[in-house]
Amino acid sequence: MKILYISTDPGIDLTGQIGSAIHIRALVRALADLGHQVTLVCSGVEPAQSIEADLHATVRLVPLARWNRVLARCLQIANRFAGMPVREHPDLVRALHNFRFARRAAAAARELAPDFIYERYSLWGMAGLWLARKLGTPLVLEVNAPLVYEQQRYRAGLTNAPLARWVEHCIWRKANLLIAVSESLRSRLQAAGVDPEFIRVLPNAVDPRLFHMDFDGKRVRELFNLDGRFVIGFVGTFKPWHGADLLLAAFQDLHQVDPSTHLLLVGDGPLRPRFEEQVRKTGLHRAVTFAGGVAHQDVPHYLAAMDVAIAPYPALEEFYFSPIKLFEYMAAGRAVVASRAGQVAEIVVDGVTGLLFEPGDRAGLVSCVERFQKDTALRNELGRRASAACSEHTWGQNVARVIHWVQPLVNRNGSAPFRGEEKRLAQRFEGNADLTSKGENRP
Repeated sequence: MKILYISTDPGIDLTGQIGSAIHIRALVRALADLGHQVTLVCSGVEPAQSIEADLHATVRLVPLARWNRVLARCLQIANRFAGMPVREHPDLVRALHNFRFARRAAAAARELAPDFIYERYSLWGMAGLWLARKLGTPLVLEVNAPLVYEQQRYRAGLTNAPLARWVEHCIWRKANLLIAVSESLRSRLQAAGVDPEFIRVLPNAVDPRLFHMDFDGKRVRELFNLDGRFVIGFVGTFKPWHGADLLLAAFQDLHQVDPSTHLLLVGDGPLRPRFEEQVRKTGLHRAVTFAGGVAHQDVPHYLAAMDVAIAPYPALEEFYFSPIKLFEYMAAGRAVVASRAGQVAEIVVDGVTGLLFEPGDRAGLVSCVERFQKDTALRNELGRRASAACSEHTWGQNVARVIHWVQPLVNRNGSAPFRGEEKRLAQRFEGNADLTSKGENRP
């Protein structure tokens, strides 16, 4: 098939190491590996040639227009003087970017003549819907988060929340097929008025060519003088919803009992300075290593240096994430300790592919790590099982499922489909294609 993949978010640098960039690269490469012709239109990669060869796809750049960048700077200055939160890409800048993006994406579509458009949902991102309606082409919308809620709850807020919510719900309801990364997101989509027959749940995945059990971690252990240490590790961004503060607190208890333990933190983020100061104040600076952000292709070496990998998510009002890190931990054969939150408890089977503790339970986290520390055989066995379970969660398999779901829409041929026809088509493959039952979501 010919697929136009679009991402309007100017905050995603395709060559970056954040989860959104990794997700886009992995999905585009998996589509290409299955023989599909893909053109990727995105806002934040420079230059395109640096990534095209790796993705086996055509990349078209749509950076913010010069006038829009000037507008962004003016709004930032105004907000700073007004004492309001300063955002790199304010709402008005994002909304206006749709016009330029839609024109460039339309030009790419004329060259490609796509069978369908696959869009990663972005805040204020309306270009995909406009283009799909103009071309009469099915729109598959991948939803990784309820971005209006997330912007209000965890970030700097919105200029006009009611309008942003209306736009978000409108985009959700008018897409031909929605791919939600979790059951929690499915519920949100349905609550917004999306017919459940047009929603498929597809958790994130892992690249087995990059994450596997054949790394020994020697290079990283030598780099940070970790030989002879029991290494507890974390990979991720230092933001409140990742729970690194609980991990640091639990490590104090672990280190007090056994001074040979060491904490290896891989990643960066806004809370890192606070965590570094906390480590200095507790006198654990020799027992904690902040490795900083590393290239994604180097992460397997860091995971191999860890005896236990931690995903300490806190108790959140809503856990709608599908953590890529869990799949990477597991595929690398690490002994995983994770909080029993949201989809995590579906990915990690307690006592089978890892150990779970209740979110926010410091003593429970300590107990799980100590159990692995005392029982090498258990640690190795659960790591092996975790890696085997990830054979069911690869980007290649995810792409194959997406193609299976969208095939009836592509076969239809004609203008943008009517809902009645979509229902009939969806029913044809609902029974054997929807990965929504707990049994299929579990490893």
